Parts: sequence; structure tokens; C-alpha cells
Amino acid sequence: MEERRDQPPTGGLRSLAMPDIDYQRLGNFRYAILTTIGDDGYPFSITTNYQLTPDKKILLDKPILPSKLDGKKVNVLFNHITGIPTGGYTDRRYMLLWGTTHEDHGKLRLEPEKFSEWDEKILPFPEYCAKVAPQGAKYLEKLQPSVEA
Repeated sequence: MEERRDQPPTGGLRSLAMPDIDYQRLGNFRYAILTTIGDDGYPFSITTNYQLTPDKKILLDKPILPSKLDGKKVNVLFNHITGIPTGGYTDRRYMLLWGTTHEDHGKLRLEPEKFSEWDEKILPFPEYCAKVAPQGAKYLEKLQPSVEA
């Protein structure tokens, strides 16, 4: 992930409210994993293929599901990981986009509203864990009252 001159350096971890997506990097992932809440109220995830248009639209192949996806809030994970034959992983990176899907000529067009990403070639895993630990602590503090109930 290259740093942008008009933004402060992020060290390989970014989470933005208004998408400033690097579409060239996004195009390097093989497939997408779409996650949403089904009509039955339960979350589900499904893999799908995707394409990027020249005008920077993200089009997902529409999975055949009982739940309608037009107008749904979703998150879409694009990720890569390489297993090491002796154990462990390397070359880990992801882009996670949150947004709304809309039917578009037999495809689902994703309108991103927020995203986060990480690339271990830029921010090694130990530093990544240290950087996101405060975020995890805040989440657990919010979760604690419901756990105690």
C-alpha cells in the first residue's frame, strides 16, 4: 500500500469513514466475501467474484440466495493469505468495505461508505496487533456490561 502525499502516513493500517480506496490494489484480490444479515435475522457470508469498472464501480456477482440483497447493508472482505508448508502464514493483506448493495444489470453494485485495510508487507503482524489493541480494549469495555448480565 503506497502512502498518499496529502494524508499522514498510516503505517499500513487504515480505517476511513469516507472511502479513499486504492482501486489498483483492490483489483489484485481474487474474490470477495460478502457478509450481511439475512431475512431470517441471522448473519451469513458467501464468496463471490467481482469486477472493477473503469469508472471505479465495484460490481459483485449476485449470489443465488433466498434473501434479497438489493439495498442491503453489507460488508465485503477482499483478502489474501499464503500458507507456509512448515506451518504458519505469510503475505497477509485485506481490504474490508462496508456499504450498501444495489442491483445493477444482474450484478450487485457496492456503494462503499467505510473501509479498513492492512498489509503485512507494510505493517508487520506484531506491530499490527499493538496498533489495534486499544481498539480491541474499547470494544471489550463496551461489551463487558452485556457479558455480566
